[in-house]
This record gives sequence, structure tokens and C-alpha cells, in this order.
Amino acid sequence: MYTSLESFKSWAGFDEDADDGLLEAMIASATAIIENKTQRKFEVAEETDQVFTRNHRFPNRFDGNYLYFYEELADEASAITDSPTVHYIPQNGPPYYGMILEEGSWAYPEVTVTGYWGHSKTPPPDIEYACLRLSKWLYDGRDTNAGNSAIISPEGLVMIPEGIPEDIMTILRPYIKVGLA
Repeated sequence: MYTSLESFKSWAGFDEDADDGLLEAMIASATAIIENKTQRKFEVAEETDQVFTRNHRFPNRFDGNYLYFYEELADEASAITDSPTVHYIPQNGPPYYGMILEEGSWAYPEVTVTGYWGHSKTPPPDIEYACLRLSKWLYDGRDTNAGNSAIISPEGLVMIPEGIPEDIMTILRPYIKVGLA
């Protein structure tokens, strides 16, 4: 989750513990909405492996000395099969979307890269603020069916109307991953 219960309660002015379960659900929903809107993960707690296989089908992640990742890498990899020397793309810092082989070779037929797969290890401050703001918006709209508010069904399903508030979208817009149709 992109903010803590304590941070949310302090920011939103909640003093009682009675609604903690509901507030945690709002934070979890806000986090999921942010990930769905941006198609990015902003908090990665542990390293995992991604395996890249050379193939002749599309998409082939290898292009000569280049290896293009399936998702962003939040920091330099801690391990790469056969330990080649690489530099990362972009060169100005994470998140990285690929690497270029400098010395050594890509293992055949698979390369395993171990790292923090996501946009960042911890949420940037503006993403945490968007989560706070979105959590409060969800909480405020929990009992209404009117206007631009979220609706929570009796089963606990959060239903979003046409759009989330524009101030939150302004924060999220630079992070939205652009895809090819």
C-alpha cells in the first residue's frame, strides 16, 4: 500500500480506531486504482527473478546487445545469468526498461535477471499524496450514489464513476505508462 494507516489517519484527521478496517480497505483500493490507472507498481518490497528467453516469435526481448525488460526495474539488478557487464537504459537512472551488454555474453537460451521489478522500491512522495487524497475521496463517497463519488457495494466492491477527481489525475498523468494499441 502506498501509504500507512497511521499516515492516512493523521493526514485526514481521524482520531478514533473504530473505522480502521474500513480505512485500510480504502487505502488498499486507492493503491489498486493508482496501479490500474498508471499500469505501474510504486512499491516493491523484495527482489524477484524475471526470465528472458530468446525466441523467433514476437516479442523477442533481445536485440543484439540489448535486452528489453517486460516491466520496469527499480534499481540495478543484483544478479544476471553468467554475470555479464551491462549498463542500463536509460542511463540517467531508474526506473530502467532495458540493459546493454558491455562485456561477456547473454546466456543461451535464457537470461535470468534478479531485481526489484517495479517503478520504485518505495512510493514517490506525490504518489503517496495521491493515495492519501484518493483514499479520502473513496471514504467520503462510501455512502452516496450521487455525482463524482465512489460507490461501495454491500459486498465491499468499490465502483468508480466516470473518473476520479482531476487533482488526483493531474498527479498520476505523468506516471501513466504509454502502450501501443
